Amino acid sequence: MNQTIPEAGSISFAERTSKQVPYEWGFGSTPRTAALRAALNWKAAVVKDFEEVFLGLAKCEFRNGESIRVDVDRARLITESFRETDGQPWALRQAQAFAHLCGKLPIFIKAGELVVGDRNGAPNKLRWHPEISSDFMVDAVSTGSFSEMVSDAEREEIVSEICGFWHGRSVADRIRAVLPRDLCVDVFEGLATPIEAKLWEMGIVSQTHDYPALFREGVQARIETAERKLKDLNERAYEIPPAEFLEKKTNWEAMVLSGRGVLRFAQRYAELARSLAADEVDDTRKRELEELAATLDRVPAHPPRNFREAVQFYWITEVAVRFVAVNGIGGAQRIDQILWPYYEADMLAGRITRSQALELIECLFLKIQELGIALEWPVTFTGKAGGDVFFTLSICGTKDDGSDASNDLSCLALEALCNLHINQPPIAIRYHRNIAPKVVERAIDLLHLGMGHPSWFREDLIEKWALLRGYSPEDAKNAQVGGCVTNQITNRYMLSSGTPGVGGMLLPKVLEEVLREGGDAGNEDRPDKPWTKDPREMRSADEMLDAFLQRSLFYAKQMALAWNLAQEVLMSTNPDPVNSLLLGEPLERGVDLKKLHKEYDTYPTIFCLGLITAADSLAAVQKLVFDEQKYTMDELLVALGEDWEGNEAMRQDFLNAPKYGNDDDFADAWAVKLATQFEQTISQVADAWGYKLISDGGTAAGYQTAGMACGPTPDGRKAMAVFTDGSRSPTAGSDRNGPTAVLNSSAKIPFMHVELFNQRFMPACFENGNKRLFAAYLQEWYEKGTIPHIQFNVVNDAVLREAQEHPENYQDLQVRVAGYSAFWIDLPKGTQDSIIARTEHHL
Repeated sequence: MNQTIPEAGSISFAERTSKQVPYEWGFGSTPRTAALRAALNWKAAVVKDFEEVFLGLAKCEFRNGESIRVDVDRARLITESFRETDGQPWALRQAQAFAHLCGKLPIFIKAGELVVGDRNGAPNKLRWHPEISSDFMVDAVSTGSFSEMVSDAEREEIVSEICGFWHGRSVADRIRAVLPRDLCVDVFEGLATPIEAKLWEMGIVSQTHDYPALFREGVQARIETAERKLKDLNERAYEIPPAEFLEKKTNWEAMVLSGRGVLRFAQRYAELARSLAADEVDDTRKRELEELAATLDRVPAHPPRNFREAVQFYWITEVAVRFVAVNGIGGAQRIDQILWPYYEADMLAGRITRSQALELIECLFLKIQELGIALEWPVTFTGKAGGDVFFTLSICGTKDDGSDASNDLSCLALEALCNLHINQPPIAIRYHRNIAPKVVERAIDLLHLGMGHPSWFREDLIEKWALLRGYSPEDAKNAQVGGCVTNQITNRYMLSSGTPGVGGMLLPKVLEEVLREGGDAGNEDRPDKPWTKDPREMRSADEMLDAFLQRSLFYAKQMALAWNLAQEVLMSTNPDPVNSLLLGEPLERGVDLKKLHKEYDTYPTIFCLGLITAADSLAAVQKLVFDEQKYTMDELLVALGEDWEGNEAMRQDFLNAPKYGNDDDFADAWAVKLATQFEQTISQVADAWGYKLISDGGTAAGYQTAGMACGPTPDGRKAMAVFTDGSRSPTAGSDRNGPTAVLNSSAKIPFMHVELFNQRFMPACFENGNKRLFAAYLQEWYEKGTIPHIQFNVVNDAVLREAQEHPENYQDLQVRVAGYSAFWIDLPKGTQDSIIARTEHHL
């Protein structure tokens, strides 16, 4: 029976946002998804004391004391494969390791699941990538953070067999071996310095595949293309230079092996579903399992024919190539656009109902929620307290002709998060001038729920960002939001190399060095550092800024050197044949995507932490030391050296000095000056492929851990306190002139790169007729023209303080931490306090 597809946004779920539990059977539009949600294994690290984490003393804990285990299966299997392929070309080694994982990794289908596929060997396990970095795991499972996540036998296997094999062989070890320690001293020291530039130790990859193209072809067609390429190559062997012949031959052979691995992975799930169906006594569930088996017999080998097949094609492919093959994060797909043709066709043909489609979307989102993030160095892993896989999915935006792309599937995604009360996947709204008002209303309804979803992005600035990076207008139209706020380009290679940037720079710590190390004796221990004037001899904060920029340039050059060498190692010894197969150009040319990465945009980004903390510090120094001369530089340096102890009245003056976020031209000018001059400074450095260094505001939870590494700052902040929580967010609690004043301050900073911007509003702003006012506020944010991103916490202080006192009553309370939402009970008190400190705004 044919059905009419509802107009986008016409179906409200507002009544569910006022309920503690949306349905009588629980969280989820059906008893099935409620049961799946109730059975979730929560894998985000739970941290109660960040100081113990920072010192490496904390044990890794999880929600409600869940027993989450180290996934030794994956580590064992990849080690087995690399032992057997020693001496073979790297691409073939990677392909055989991936195929081995696809054929042997334990798989499971949970009761009631309609969408299947997981990158972990069991629902309560978290994978680990020893091929990327392994040495940290010896201590971590022996006496450290992960020691309670393994059995004695597993501990022995990890330490002796797995880490023993990978010591000196992992990606991190291969990069460390080539870095000249004397030329990039601070790269090795990490957070003891103002930089953290060893991002290759995480091995993060985030590909954005062209799913409409993959849906049209299927993976089998890609394999057949590679096989035809190999046949043609052999026929032309006499015409091709030997190096080119060997490169193409190796890459296409590796792509074929990898592609077959993807299909085997899916087929194993089909076999498992069929086996479970044979033993199933419930007729309804038996039919579901048989349909699931038939679906996986077809996809992703062949094009999907309906909505169910498209959803399963998408997810099993993502699991295999984003998570089993590599340490992938992010999402960067416009989920409402890639699945829309199948939803529309099935709805119009009567093959699916809207409620059935909603249930499938909820099943997909629950699979994303349970993925968890890969285990890594415990300080980094637990430092992402409450964070998961950051699998951002985008909705809305415009079509190729510029018209609004919002549809009923956009609203189903919002409704699914409302029903489930989970924090994955984060939904990003691609906001534009002509977005459907009813869709905005539905998104505001979800905001009212208080989970921090969705976040909002100006679509035209996403495109402008791509054009500024040198991409074509066509590619710019395919720019997507990936993790927290970082953008990616569909079918391109920007975040594909295994190190997502040159590193992070702690701007307040650079300023701390300027204050502590200026003068002739300031760099006696490190003569390689640039000499800067003694701050007592400075006559303005501009001189302080100049010294800050000199130091920033010094660190940027170190970071670029390490980045260049790391990229060469990754390009030559860590290829990615399966993702190369699924991207058009690597398959066509027989060139690994990591090599093509250097032909496009290497994206050598610096994640700048604490920019506003540093800007407010400069403003306070200029005001109180140089303009009003209320304090001398000596007095300030003494107070900072004592962490403000015994100088509370002075500290209050610096706390109450003009601050960014109040539409105060004096304070805002320092934010503009610092942001623009820092960008000009680091852009003086280009990487080996000619791409200038650039900032990225996507610092995730870094504002917490970075603050732990920094002493007191002249904005009144004490040692080890958090930095500002976003690259355009005001210092928590300092924005006292209302939300529009914050927008006015932020808009003064010109658009240069991706940014992160948090605000907090009272729930009353979303009730009754106030939704129209908030929609108008969003329009005002858009009209400012320079602010690429904004996101909101919608919860009041009373609730948060009550949740601190009685967490057992707030198991499902979520907050927006920075670029992600987290469950309140997973966060340490320091992080909770930093969120409470954010100003409660009213309209």
